[in-house]
Amino acid sequence: MSERDPPAAAVTPLILIRDRDFRRIWVAGAMGWMMRWLEMLAIGVFTFQLTQSALMVALVTLVRTIPMLLFGAFTGAIADGFDRRLMLLAGMGTLAVTSAVLAVLAFSGRIELWHVTLGMFISGIYGTLEFPVRRAMLGIIAGAKAGITGSGVALTLDSGTNHCMRLIGPVLGGLVLTEFGLPGVYVLGTVLFGSGFILVWGANYHAPHHDAAVPRILGQIGEGLRYIRTNRKIMGTLFITCVMNVCGFPYGAMVPVIGDQVLGRDAVATGMLLSADAAGALLGALVIANFAKPRHFAAIYFYGSILFVGAVLAFSLSRGYGTSLGLLFLGGLGVAGFAAMQSTIIFTAAPPEMRGRLMGVLAVCIGISPLGILQVGLLADWFGGAAAVTIIATEGLAAMLVAGLVWPHFWRTQ
Repeated sequence: MSERDPPAAAVTPLILIRDRDFRRIWVAGAMGWMMRWLEMLAIGVFTFQLTQSALMVALVTLVRTIPMLLFGAFTGAIADGFDRRLMLLAGMGTLAVTSAVLAVLAFSGRIELWHVTLGMFISGIYGTLEFPVRRAMLGIIAGAKAGITGSGVALTLDSGTNHCMRLIGPVLGGLVLTEFGLPGVYVLGTVLFGSGFILVWGANYHAPHHDAAVPRILGQIGEGLRYIRTNRKIMGTLFITCVMNVCGFPYGAMVPVIGDQVLGRDAVATGMLLSADAAGALLGALVIANFAKPRHFAAIYFYGSILFVGAVLAFSLSRGYGTSLGLLFLGGLGVAGFAAMQSTIIFTAAPPEMRGRLMGVLAVCIGISPLGILQVGLLADWFGGAAAVTIIATEGLAAMLVAGLVWPHFWRTQ
């Protein structure tokens, strides 16, 4: 069956998970997501305790996102012509070795901030493989079973899995950092990435490759960019992705600062703030997977993004821990709409031979988050963490208004 063929039967996440190869790549991704969110909290707390600088927390977080901006488009173009399974194995193997080296340095007491920062940069390089490589693999495997519908279910399932890991990861990161210190964080990373490598190694993945000789990579990126100009649905989706990654998600870099300075909480309680966001996102993803119709996808994406940025703005003004938890839970419901539809809209709207490079462009749009992280870090240095989040969230709501005016299909059901 090809991706364009109609599905023989209704497809559900459970049906996809029963497929051995899909399950292995999906679980390996879940382990990577777990370490991403665990590390984000643990390294943020570690950096702030070491430097007492909100700007340094932002800069260390920024280092992780730079590779997407620098390499995302190239990874997408390369993925269209090379073995995605081998690319994923190389990424997970590198991270397992990196975590092991950092664990040894931490145990010996010789670890320094630049070691941690370098580890974040390497982790960011692996992050460039998520959209054009691992998520595309899931979409292709599911598409072979149930066409475009199967691909949409696969990507929504993976998005929900990310939310689940966002729920568990920060709290686990706070616990591990409190009980075992930085060595425990990196030992866990070694185990997670090593297990993911083994899972992907045992998966059978065969997909046709398109012509992607190295001299053609720049040309293919150009072809992808020219195609985007002809597709308003993809163009608008990428614009909102940029807004969310510059004016929305950078708030996470300030959560360790706000948790300490404004709310007066320890690492575990601060981790629960990020987990509240994830809990809302997980619930929202479950609702979307069961009730969303294709004609509503654009509106879900648009209004979910507005709900998230609005909740982040309210969180920045909150001075109560319980209220902050509730607001971030509400924001998580909005994240569900954004995250579930982001990859789905791009993947299903793109021709099969261009999916890798367009998902790579999506990775670049996500990769511009260093601009937001740098902005929020500088603002925090000048005005404090909470005020910095207030400013970027206000900018985000203004940009969403522009998106609604330029691309009215976002608020009209199709």
